[in-house]
Amino acid sequence: MIYKRKKSRIHKRLRKVFFLLILLSVAVVLLFEAQAVPFTKKCVRKQAKSTAAKVISNEVEKNLDLLKYSYKDLASINYSDDGKVNSINTNSININKLKSKTVKSIQKQLDIQKLYKFSLPLGSFTDITLLSTAGPEIEISFVLTGSVNCEIKSKFESGGVNQTVHHMYLIVKAEIITLSPEYSERINFKTDYEIAQTVIVGNTPSTFADIVR
Repeated sequence: MIYKRKKSRIHKRLRKVFFLLILLSVAVVLLFEAQAVPFTKKCVRKQAKSTAAKVISNEVEKNLDLLKYSYKDLASINYSDDGKVNSINTNSININKLKSKTVKSIQKQLDIQKLYKFSLPLGSFTDITLLSTAGPEIEISFVLTGSVNCEIKSKFESGGVNQTVHHMYLIVKAEIITLSPEYSERINFKTDYEIAQTVIVGNTPSTFADIVR
């Protein structure tokens, strides 16, 4: 009889311990979830923006190397008889070709590889520095898509006495949509690449400063 009572007490204690372990496990999971979700969102956003920027940069450089446009291919300077700059004419055919090829190649690259993956140590989700590299690697995946457009802009700056430097830039604007099981966001950003420049000798009218194509 005494043995049965002792056994019953042991079973009750074991049930209590088991129940407490379950509660502790649930609490740990909920705590980890509360910490991991915002951390994952931040990491996906950062990774998505970095990936999109890399794709855009690679495609822009590829097209610039392919077309090999110089300043003369994109613009021409017209002087008056007394050496003053009358006008700067842009080559719309070459400019449109550059913009079109760049947009198409970037869009194609985004469409080809929509799913991207990266890994983080389990410890990094705790936001504790000492544990940031601890634990197994957790794989995170996200889908990257969006739209891109390009434009050409000019900038004039002083290059010395009676000299003006004309810079031409390719401006790439992207609206990137990032999708993952934990996260969805629309990211807008733009970046610019200098595609040509020249030194203009002579007086340059200030009205040229707003040339945009």
